[in-house]
Amino acid sequence: MRIVYPSERIPKNKKSIFLAGTISSDRKNDWRQLVISKLEKAGYNGIVLNPDYTDIAEDQRNTYEDQILWEINAIKTSTATMFWIDRDLKTRPGLTTNVEFGYWLNTDKIFYGRPDTSEKCFYLDYIYKLQGFSNPANNLDDLVNITLKNM
Repeated sequence: MRIVYPSERIPKNKKSIFLAGTISSDRKNDWRQLVISKLEKAGYNGIVLNPDYTDIAEDQRNTYEDQILWEINAIKTSTATMFWIDRDLKTRPGLTTNVEFGYWLNTDKIFYGRPDTSEKCFYLDYIYKLQGFSNPANNLDDLVNITLKNM
């Protein structure tokens, strides 16, 4: 498994998962790192496109505009896009994630989950099901398993 960050070139024509969702304020329990660990344990041997550059040095980060373009390209080229929306309106509102979710909803490669405690997700849940998807996963294990099974 290879992790690709925004400062890196996105490999083409490779099995890949883009990790879309809220940015964690708790680095020890960052959902993206937990998903990466779960993918490793499951034996996933593709690319993980991780847009979170929090742990990357300032001088190696993209500009805001380059970050947006990298994410759009990463989602376009990914085999699957995994949305985890652990929304807390005060610390992780996920406003950009809402736009991404709506923009990519009409593809058949998105997989969506959120904890039961996530705030203001009824609309996302409803339109996800309206598009013919099942109920969103409510834990990371299920989200990872569903994504790997269907990609």
